[in-house]
Amino acid sequence: MKKHLLLLAVAALALPTAASADLPKDVQAAIAKMGHENDPKTAPLFAPFHTAGIPADIKVTRDLAFGSDPAQKLDMFTSGQGTGKPILIYVHGGGFTRGDKHRPGEFMYDNVMTWAVQHGMVAAQTNYRLAPQSKYPAANDDVSAGVKYVREHAREYGGDPNKIFVWGHSAGASLVAIMVSHPNFVKATGGNLAGAFITSGQYEFKAPHPYAGDDAAKIAEVNAVEGMKKTDIPLFFTRAEWDMQSQMQQGDMIDKTLTAAGKEHGFHLMSGHNHMSQVYSIGTNETQLSDRMLAFIKKYSANVKAAAAQ
Repeated sequence: MKKHLLLLAVAALALPTAASADLPKDVQAAIAKMGHENDPKTAPLFAPFHTAGIPADIKVTRDLAFGSDPAQKLDMFTSGQGTGKPILIYVHGGGFTRGDKHRPGEFMYDNVMTWAVQHGMVAAQTNYRLAPQSKYPAANDDVSAGVKYVREHAREYGGDPNKIFVWGHSAGASLVAIMVSHPNFVKATGGNLAGAFITSGQYEFKAPHPYAGDDAAKIAEVNAVEGMKKTDIPLFFTRAEWDMQSQMQQGDMIDKTLTAAGKEHGFHLMSGHNHMSQVYSIGTNETQLSDRMLAFIKKYSANVKAAAAQ
């Protein structure tokens, strides 16, 4: 019941005037034709919607180091105006073994950063050490260290260090889920999180796994379900209609499990989308996800203010 009340509140905030625009029919048809696959042809479908690039009034600082390893770098995006803004930190996917916060010439994931800044936030996108060379807890240590770096420098970019929201997609979603379910990783960020978005992740692990290995104790440790039942960090999950079968199962499982446990959380099924298009839609006229994210950020940023005033 708590979960459904949250969803009603989010919907009311997110859609005050009109429903979000649908994907163009040809894009919808192409996604449906791809089926339940993580098809690389998804990115070219969305590239035409992101040709404008980063507006000139957004300041971008690339490859800020938060550690000595070449992977321990992040990008910061800000308008340079205003103070006390919420902060969105994006954690990319890639099966724990690949992926990048941004590659020159590609719109991913600068589209997320640009959208966040244009909606009154400071934004950061971070890399982390990859498996199999670096196994658990390396990537989680890096995500926590990246969040800590952003927290420590938040005010330089106009952000509020107490209003940090972390968004992970795919393997990045798994890393965010592990982080919020383990108090030691949250503590390593230098404070609490205002909220977490968890999109098409894996929350139960089985051996062998490229990140967790084949040790039963370590596999049990990275499983995030029990920890997510206990965390006080607000959580919002999505999975896509055309997601891979494993992500569909995991998304539905975590929603049902948390609901049964009485854990308040948000959950949204991304109609018409596949695994990657959920993220690629950010910054376009298709605001199915971005509207809900803005409502969630508004709601829990207000909660931070209220707590600070007490």
